[in-house]
Amino acid sequence: MTQKQNNIEIENSLPAEPAAVVSDRLMNDRIFVWSNDFYRLVLFSSIAWLQADRAYCYIYFKNGTKIIVIHPLKEVLAALPPERFARVHRGYAVCLDLVDRVIGNTIYIGKQDFLVSSAYRDDFHSRFRFLGKVKGLHKSRSLENNK
Repeated sequence: MTQKQNNIEIENSLPAEPAAVVSDRLMNDRIFVWSNDFYRLVLFSSIAWLQADRAYCYIYFKNGTKIIVIHPLKEVLAALPPERFARVHRGYAVCLDLVDRVIGNTIYIGKQDFLVSSAYRDDFHSRFRFLGKVKGLHKSRSLENNK
């Protein structure tokens, strides 16, 4: 077999689409964040909420501490798992696991309250189950169903 024939045979034996390489070594529960001139390890489970401040973002932790990163809220939120974090306002995103009360358009993580703006309300409410009828909850969705 010539070299040319061997190359053609190898090319024909390759899969048509490139195989996706999935690393089982990737740590899916943490991220390194650049803050104060070094990378700091941040576990997703330690984040309570995020607060936007123009081109910066504050990350608040369960233990009451916070750090500031030089990325807007949108970029920081994109790096976090979407099933655990949700934007609730132009200036805030919260850890869904820590939301312990919903009163009207306000949610609570401990004593900290967050207004859920109308732009993010339906997405936020769709991530939870509610038992019982709540006045005003899913109002826009129920109106759409009646049309």
